[in-house]
Amino acid sequence: AFVEAYSPYAEIRFVVLSRPFMETIASHPEWDEGPLVHSNVIRGFSLMLRNFLDLHNTDVVDGRRSWTVVCVERIMAKLYTQDEDVIAARANIIAYLAKFLGWPVKECPHCFDKWHDSTKDPLEVLGKSGIPTVNKLYEHMGILTEVWPPPGEEGVKEQQCRI
Repeated sequence: AFVEAYSPYAEIRFVVLSRPFMETIASHPEWDEGPLVHSNVIRGFSLMLRNFLDLHNTDVVDGRRSWTVVCVERIMAKLYTQDEDVIAARANIIAYLAKFLGWPVKECPHCFDKWHDSTKDPLEVLGKSGIPTVNKLYEHMGILTEVWPPPGEEGVKEQQCRI
């Protein structure tokens, strides 16, 4: 209802941040009474968000895509072997976002100055809950395979998220 109500008066665009599933659960395993319930909550939000994105794929006024995705793992230094690759990936993400949002400036040299990669190993954190719990989390993750993450722009590697 929000999109339909306000799109004649404002340009509405959505930026979806997608974080790998196991890292999301491991970031706060104590939430929602533990990792299994937390996983159910995250899966529920993922399903609702994907449904919303599918219903609002294009802007009703200008026909452009109304949302884009930022893969959090593509910002993380641990994905890359060289600092130059991290810097290039982050610059590409900023440039793409600027283009998508219609911003005049396509670079931001200090945008990631305060960024800190997570140092948690998801399997180490979640493994403390026991192997049956970790196996169930993998099962939960598998259920989302065709749903999440939402597809990024074709040919933009920084938008090809992993679950």
